[in-house]
Amino acid sequence: MQQAILQDVFLQNALSDTREWTNGAILALIDAARDHHQGGYVERFDWSGAPLDPGFKRIRVTGRQTYVFSHAAIGGVVGADEAASHGAMFLKCRCLRADGQFASRLATSGAMLDATADLYDIAFGLFALAWWHRLSGDAQAVDIAEASLAQLFDTMRSPSGHGFVARAGDFGRHEQNPHMHLFEAAIFLSAFTGSRKARMLAEELFDLARSCLYDPSTGTLAEFFDAEWRPDAHSGPIRVEPGHHYEWVWLLCRYGQLAGEPEAFAIADRLFAFAHAHGHDPATGLIRDAVDPVGNVLGSDLRIWPNTEYLKAQVAMRERFGEGLGYDDAALTANLLRIFRHFLTPRGTGPAAHLPDGLWIDYLEHPSLEPKCDHVPASTMYHIMFGFAEVLRHTGGHGPFSGNPW
Repeated sequence: MQQAILQDVFLQNALSDTREWTNGAILALIDAARDHHQGGYVERFDWSGAPLDPGFKRIRVTGRQTYVFSHAAIGGVVGADEAASHGAMFLKCRCLRADGQFASRLATSGAMLDATADLYDIAFGLFALAWWHRLSGDAQAVDIAEASLAQLFDTMRSPSGHGFVARAGDFGRHEQNPHMHLFEAAIFLSAFTGSRKARMLAEELFDLARSCLYDPSTGTLAEFFDAEWRPDAHSGPIRVEPGHHYEWVWLLCRYGQLAGEPEAFAIADRLFAFAHAHGHDPATGLIRDAVDPVGNVLGSDLRIWPNTEYLKAQVAMRERFGEGLGYDDAALTANLLRIFRHFLTPRGTGPAAHLPDGLWIDYLEHPSLEPKCDHVPASTMYHIMFGFAEVLRHTGGHGPFSGNPW
């Protein structure tokens, strides 16, 4: 009894820190993340929080940051609605090609740098429009999303008959990651706008996941595939990323709920079990970069985003089963504490020794746990915001896709 009380205290303290850090980070980024001179958002920060200019702006970052501020505004963070509007306007006015599809990269000035249709950038353009519409009710956002989806269906189909090419004109290997994010965008567009095209895309991508991406013999989902959707082993061992397993767990559970699809839940359970058994560094509990389909370590370094995706997977499993191995109160608390300790707290020495409040260390070397990055990538806030917001929504008693997550 006393242990249960203590565990509840630990969890409540961790949730309080999570809420405080998220609100503080959003308030800081409302100004710092925007490019006030050229429009859009900055790509990266130095260790003091000052913007760094790599010479380009990716549409995926515009989409991610527009999502962050839209979600924060839904949660009541003062000023986040204006920051979301800034991103949505830039996305609609500067990031689209004449045919209505999203481009890939802009110059820092906002001029077109790479107009190639890229599945990853399209996914985050659509994702941002879904969340901006959820916040604002902007009907134009739905029209733009519908035009982008029409272009996607017409021009980026894979010759294999399954899925899409990663970039227009590239008929080499297939990649699961952009399909995963397109699935994410389709789920939210369907849920928030009622788009029939988005619902059809979500159904198609779920079929791709169960028929091509997921391997039932190992309970894994690989990263790269050849032109016929066979796992790509030509360049070395088949790569499996536990962080993406956890990301798929959350998405499959959400899709299973919306579509009434029990197979989505069954696949999610297998993916969670594999990632929990093989994806965590035993010394720290943090999630490894990559393993092979039997759990041999391929990449031992440690990023923040797989751990925030683990938060989302924990929430999804808790909402189905209550508590269980890897997603009980103790596991959820431990995950939050690890994220704060390793990625959100200034280091004793080195470039991250004076990390400002609201910024993060993106990547750690193993086993030294020293930062493996020389800057703070702005794109990572998408992962932190989504993971933290899901935990706060769940523990606050709100259902998926509903109202105020705070």
